[in-house]
Amino acid sequence: MEKTIIEWLRSGSDDANDIVDLPWEARQLEPGLYIAEHPKMPFTLMVSFGDGFVRLLVPMGLETFSMTKDEKLKVYHALLKLNAEVNLMKFLLMGMNDDVYLAVDLDTSSLEKDEFNDALSALLVGLLSAVSALGLEEEFEELLRERVLAMVYERLRNGASREELLDFLVSRVGMSKNEALALLSEVLPEESDRSYM
Repeated sequence: MEKTIIEWLRSGSDDANDIVDLPWEARQLEPGLYIAEHPKMPFTLMVSFGDGFVRLLVPMGLETFSMTKDEKLKVYHALLKLNAEVNLMKFLLMGMNDDVYLAVDLDTSSLEKDEFNDALSALLVGLLSAVSALGLEEEFEELLRERVLAMVYERLRNGASREELLDFLVSRVGMSKNEALALLSEVLPEESDRSYM
């Protein structure tokens, strides 16, 4: 089932209607653990395979260990309420710093692609609900911007041209051409005076 699930993520089209049908970039970190990203998705997906199940995890980037008791109470209260409101997914605390993750556990013995897509959709809804419930919209927008910039810099390191970067930002990320050109003028300032319209 591991190969099938990773293939579901890797194959697809950027104009797909279902999240699972987008062509995710999935790479193996260690046996049974993968990380997957797609530029149109506002999260990094961790896929962990166990005996008879697969766990989908989305790190929220929210560390609670160092929070005050009142801050923790506010966060935990909001996340526990969302656990009851959003089907299929749950919030977890993991690691030494009690980092917040969204998770979905799926039984692989009967898992179908539609159910896997529902799990991805639940993670997206859960993430957006948590951002709203915790008042983290500005921080979330900044994290999304940093994520797109990291993807652009990775492509630059791999030799992508300005035109290839523009195509990536418009076709895969979903930016308008003007937004993409503005971002590229920040990344490649020495070429900002050129016209690529």
